[in-house]
Amino acid sequence: MFFHVILYIKTFGCNINNFESNNILKIIFYFKILLKKKLLNSDLIIINSCVIRKNPQLKIFKIIKKIIFLKKYKKNLIILTGCLTETENLNFLKIIKVDIIFNSLSVLYIIKIIKNFFLNKKKIIFIKKNKLKILNKISTYLNIMSGCNHNCSYCIIPQIKGKESYLNYKKIFNFIIKNLKKKNCEITLLGQNVNSYKYNKINFSSLIFNISKIKNIKRINFLSSNLFDFNKKFLILYKNLKKISNHLHLPIQSGSNFILKIMNRKYSIKKYLIFTKKIKKIKFTTLSTDIIISYPKEKFIDFDYSLKILKKIKFLNYFCFLYSKRKNTLSYNFQENNNFLKFFKLKIFQKNKNNYFILLNKKIRVLVIGYIKKNIFIGKMDNFKLIFFEYYNYNIIGKFIFVKVIDIKKNIFLGIYESFFNYL
Repeated sequence: MFFHVILYIKTFGCNINNFESNNILKIIFYFKILLKKKLLNSDLIIINSCVIRKNPQLKIFKIIKKIIFLKKYKKNLIILTGCLTETENLNFLKIIKVDIIFNSLSVLYIIKIIKNFFLNKKKIIFIKKNKLKILNKISTYLNIMSGCNHNCSYCIIPQIKGKESYLNYKKIFNFIIKNLKKKNCEITLLGQNVNSYKYNKINFSSLIFNISKIKNIKRINFLSSNLFDFNKKFLILYKNLKKISNHLHLPIQSGSNFILKIMNRKYSIKKYLIFTKKIKKIKFTTLSTDIIISYPKEKFIDFDYSLKILKKIKFLNYFCFLYSKRKNTLSYNFQENNNFLKFFKLKIFQKNKNNYFILLNKKIRVLVIGYIKKNIFIGKMDNFKLIFFEYYNYNIIGKFIFVKVIDIKKNIFLGIYESFFNYL
């Protein structure tokens, strides 16, 4: 086997894919791994794929072509994983000139799969179909559900992942109690519709309440949530539990009720505005969102509504995507806007800036994760952004504190230490 491996890993798509890539890295540290940012000279190349939009899928095929060309001059092992392996049929996967193909549920077997490849020198396709499993014993990221029941007209998730399935709450608590033994920990719950979680009588609100009772857990994050899956119990918890993150990622997708109806989003702009106002009244909350640009049948008035909603709600940051036609979705047969209009609208959206100024002079909860030089520390805010501040004692690392944001330069936040965070 390898004594030393130069690894290149490329991740496409969402936070769940980033989480799965981290799991792969932790498992394959069975070998002596040297991570490289460039493709050249790599012995082991892993591509974690995404097919939610067309653009990432095209990029995946381009990078595979590059790797295959490089393979003529250097022997390397190419591994493909992620959503592409779950949405395409086996015949198509056999055509792709990649050494090993496996889906996210097969990650636990990666060492055995690689060993088997070197023994037999044959292409391996290992697609495991099973319920959710905990893949990581150390990370504070935990995938608690998979799939989707909502059937938005543009979304391919129900076809790839199937209907919603949930991790047994007992396994969730066992994982936390056994593995998160540090005094100050945060956990991020992941899922396509994370707040639709329901296992027997335990729903999302009950799950968060019970997790908050674990002393070591000091902050609870979750991604991504849907407006129509929140209930009154969650709002009560949000008001009374300090451990819940003060940031919500709440995809809106469009500012037009007409487009939301075609998308089958099950809420109106009025309901969205009412919910965000309620949340912000409870306590200081930052919001981020996703918006699809140039959806089929979108007129300029609908596009204008989307621009206006950004100004009205003042999202901390937003992620805009051009509509991407996906097979087996309800919108596949809809007539698309022409490419000139698509990119024209995208450029207009890109001129809008993130509203980082709403954090200026605010006292923000921060988990201190390290330092860059003497007395300059790095903290992670509830909104996942990093902030730099001065302090005199290295014992602060791993603790939750309050930091006042005093300056923002592009994406860099600067702050002043205020006090230790008190949960009482």
